[in-house]
Amino acid sequence: AILTITLVNGTEKEYDLPNAEVDAFLNWYDARDAGRGAGSYAIDKHSNNRGPFSKRKDYVVFDKILTFEVSEYITTE
Repeated sequence: AILTITLVNGTEKEYDLPNAEVDAFLNWYDARDAGRGAGSYAIDKHSNNRGPFSKRKDYVVFDKILTFEVSEYITTE
């Protein structure tokens, strides 16, 4: 699925993630909205690793999220 997050400053961040990771983000968001959990969430950038990095994560801060969208798709291999 494609997870698109729009931040309060207008910046859009887009991630191509497995559905399980999108579900984990949604669970974190709902818990944080209810006052539980961490104030930020780490999103693994997977195949977007460029350079000598073994891993890259993008941290999204809860109170900076304006909206988000999930666009699911089916891959044909």
